[in-house]
Order: sequence, then structure tokens, then C-alpha cells
Amino acid sequence: MSQTKSYLTLPDAPAISGLAFRLFQGAVDFPTIKAVRQNVQAVDGDIWLPGPDTDPDDVCNPLHDCLLVEVDGRVIGYTWLTWWSEHNGVELFLSLGWLVPEWRRKGIGRALLRWQEQRLRQIAQAQPTTNPCVFGGNADETQPGNRALLLSEGYTVAFTMVWMTCQLPIEPIQLAPLPDGLEIRTVSRDQLPAIYAANEEMFAESYDSLESYDNWLRELGGPDPDTSLWVVAWAGDQIAGHVISTRDEEGAHTPWVGVRPAFRRRGLGKALMTRMLQRCQQSGIQQADLGTRAENPGKSLHLYESVGYQVVKRLPRYRKPM
Repeated sequence: MSQTKSYLTLPDAPAISGLAFRLFQGAVDFPTIKAVRQNVQAVDGDIWLPGPDTDPDDVCNPLHDCLLVEVDGRVIGYTWLTWWSEHNGVELFLSLGWLVPEWRRKGIGRALLRWQEQRLRQIAQAQPTTNPCVFGGNADETQPGNRALLLSEGYTVAFTMVWMTCQLPIEPIQLAPLPDGLEIRTVSRDQLPAIYAANEEMFAESYDSLESYDNWLRELGGPDPDTSLWVVAWAGDQIAGHVISTRDEEGAHTPWVGVRPAFRRRGLGKALMTRMLQRCQQSGIQQADLGTRAENPGKSLHLYESVGYQVVKRLPRYRKPM
């Protein structure tokens, strides 16, 4: 039995023959969303395009929050909403949307963004919070149209994420000296809770939204993750710093690099990074990558450049008061 499509009227929609907007119906829409994603990435590159088929979100209800765009019955774009509490108490409401290239710069994106903002206002008003609420939007370097739209609608750049890669050299990695009083120990499973706790402490003031132990493990490969690329420095029974890396199809990915405040400015970060890269090299890995904020007060960008990483992509993140 086919499901009746739920069409909406967007007051700011341009006058284009056959243009229509409807809510997501369920799994039946997965193939069309995938087709839009492929068309967008063919022009914009390997950008992040979440949706109900790839990123099921426990806060977003796609049947109410995901809007599809049609022209003469063909889906040419879709939107995605999500929201969370940031470490500073701000409630962030992120609106994302994409159109296939041939239907851009016609006013459709502006109509979608304004509908999303209105929907997010409704969601924010239904939440019991007195914290400040802000809109969020993303526009990568390969999306000048998205950037122009966000700026024209009152968004400003809040920070810039950078993606960095390191091509492992043929010659052996030169290890930076480990500060006195610290030692590197092989990671065992019983140490995982302590490493998690240290990680949460290190990023409590800088990471947008802290996560549970189970989610942290899941993102690192499951309850018994591969720790062969983890480098953890100890000062007695206390963790001083760590680099946590995982393997993927392209090589090694490093989601976490952290040093506790008492051990900073002593070269520990570089010592940990060079040891992690040495392990990559010894494992036959040819490339390592990571992401960081360009504005990080700890100057992490300079640390990574000092051990051979180069910036390959800049990802500005935009904010607007609600």
C-alpha cells in the first residue's frame, strides 16, 4: 500500500513550474536521497551529507524534519536537521540542505533555509531550556553558493575546522623526546575507562558535546577496539596525554589527541604524535589524517604541521542568533 505524500507550501519559494516540497516518507525515499547525494558529491567533492538513510538521529524525526524538493516529480534536493547542547551551554540547531547542481542559484535554497529556521524555532520553543539558542550552518570551501546564502541570511563564521593529512615518509620517523618522568605503556582493555575519563577531562572545555563511554567505544571500533595505534603516556598512575588512532580504508585516522593541562608546554604532544606515526609506518600505513579547529588555543595546527601534516581542506562553521 503506497503512502500519501505530504506536500508543504513554502512562502518564500520561487515561481518555478513543477516545483514542490514534501516531507520524507520513509525508506521508500532512500534511493532518491542517495541519488541526490551522489550528484552533489560529484561536483562538491567528498563533503558530509547526512540524512535519514545514513545518520539516524535520535533527536530528529525525519517524517517531520526532513524536507524533499521535487521538480515535476523528480527529487532534486533534501534537507536535514539536528541539534545538541554545546560545552558552553549554548543550544545549537543545525540546518543542512543540498540541491543537485543544475537547480542551484534559483532561490530554492533560500526558501529551504527559511523553512528550516522556522521549524527549528518550533523545536526550540518545545524544549525546556533557558540556555541561549543559535542556528548553525555549514559551507565548505567547495560550496561558494552555500556560503553566500548563509552570509546573506545573517550567519557569520564561528570557527573553521581543518582537515589534515600526513604522507608517511620512506625514511624512519624521528621520535621527539618524551618528557622526563613519563612512560609509554601498552594499552590494555582494563585501562579503557581511565583513558575515556582522561579524554573527557581534556576536552571538557573545548569539545561541542561530550559523549557516553559506550558511544566513545563504538566510534573507536566497539567494546574491544584495536589499540595498536594508541599511544598513551603515564605519570605514575595518572594519564598525562594520549593519541588515539584507528585504521580505515585510506590509512590511519586520529580522532583524539590530548594532553592534560599539568603536562602541556613540555613537548609531550609532539612525542606522542611521532610515536603514533612510527607505529603507522611500521604497520605499512602510508597516510594518516585528522581534523582540528584552526582557532584551537592550544595551537594544535602548528603541532600537526611540525610532524608532517598538511591542511587539505577548510570547513567553516557558521552561526546565527535565533
